[in-house]
Amino acid sequence: MDYSELKPVFDTVEKAMDRLGIDYYLIGALARGIWFKRSQINSRVTKDVDFAILVGSEQEYETVKTYLVENEGYVRLRGNAYVLVSPEKHQVDLLPFGDIASSGSMLIEGQSMTKIGVAGMQEVYQRGTENVEFQTGNTFKAATIASIALLKLIAYDDRPEARQKDAIDIGNIVHHFFDMHTEMIYEGHLDLFADQDELNSGKRWESSDIGAVVLGREISRIARGNEALHERLTRILSDEIVFGEESRFIRLIARDRGMEIQQVIASLGEVLWGLENAAPQS
Repeated sequence: MDYSELKPVFDTVEKAMDRLGIDYYLIGALARGIWFKRSQINSRVTKDVDFAILVGSEQEYETVKTYLVENEGYVRLRGNAYVLVSPEKHQVDLLPFGDIASSGSMLIEGQSMTKIGVAGMQEVYQRGTENVEFQTGNTFKAATIASIALLKLIAYDDRPEARQKDAIDIGNIVHHFFDMHTEMIYEGHLDLFADQDELNSGKRWESSDIGAVVLGREISRIARGNEALHERLTRILSDEIVFGEESRFIRLIARDRGMEIQQVIASLGEVLWGLENAAPQS
């Protein structure tokens, strides 16, 4: 994607956050596309931009939106209090997290009463972003691909009837994770590579298996310190695996990737194993 089309959005959001002293990071399809593009992996193109913004109250959150409306020509989207539309007609989602939503979800009153889940956003902010420099001259923190998988697991669990693309995206992340993070995996997860004795005994991780395990480990690292979040992620994966062929989540991945149901179950089982088994300390 040519990000130059989004430069006006990048510039105005960057200016607003700087002037108001708000910290934030990129999430959603744009963040996913950044990492996929770097690894030359095809992904859905989006013209929407999603930011997670760190605010302490609904008043502070409203100040951000009001600034963009009054100073940068943004328009509120009727029916969704979390979305603004830029003068260039790009949809900009501003998803608040931090003290404003200590319960893991929140409801903003106004043009809509849409409830959104924010579980995991604080943990991603603390341990799951990397700086990304665009050719537009803008630099933002962006959720890593493991962080995106974490947030998508939560989003799907919150609203499975409306978040089918999240399941498909998670399937793609599991499939490509090894190739996207080969260097990191060889440096930090050598315990997953079979030695000769293991090969002779028939025990061996394939590269796709290792990628799935390390994805689980990275999700666990990001969720570290929040026992409730870690337990929820474990429960989500465990439930889908138990449901097996009855799981819509698994069927969506299988259909999209052209895989057998049992292959998807095995891959998710490896993610779960990684979630529950950290890398040995070096």
